[in-house]
Amino acid sequence: MRLVERFFEDYTVGEAQEGGSRTLDQSDISTFAGLTMDFHPAHTNRAFAEERFGGRLVHGVLTFGLVVGLTVEYNPRAVAYGYERIRFPRPVLAGDTVSASSVVTELREHRRPGIGLVTKQYTGTNQDGETVLSCLHILAVDRRG
Repeated sequence: MRLVERFFEDYTVGEAQEGGSRTLDQSDISTFAGLTMDFHPAHTNRAFAEERFGGRLVHGVLTFGLVVGLTVEYNPRAVAYGYERIRFPRPVLAGDTVSASSVVTELREHRRPGIGLVTKQYTGTNQDGETVLSCLHILAVDRRG
């Protein structure tokens, strides 16, 4: 982890960042199910999941958290303001590798003059390049001066 101090004025629309990737396995699904108490059979019952989906599904919230973690910006001047339009266009199955990227899509003023809002489009893709997650992440970022 490396902290990089950036102010609102340092961002540009179109700025892209490639995050890392991680393969999710059944132990990740089981651990997440235990932490969240979400034991839906699509995640925990092999026969049910294979018949309905071709394998055990990774929880959508786990996929979301992974993509956020893989693209997180360690900026002491920024804090998460919110997430919007979270979508899961394709399922993630145990054994899939998820890669993450982000692009700045909007810069706008905030009612408080000391901060600005930076919107990033987050995208998660599987090992076949198919989009498995998309969302907007809004950051509240300190302005200079």
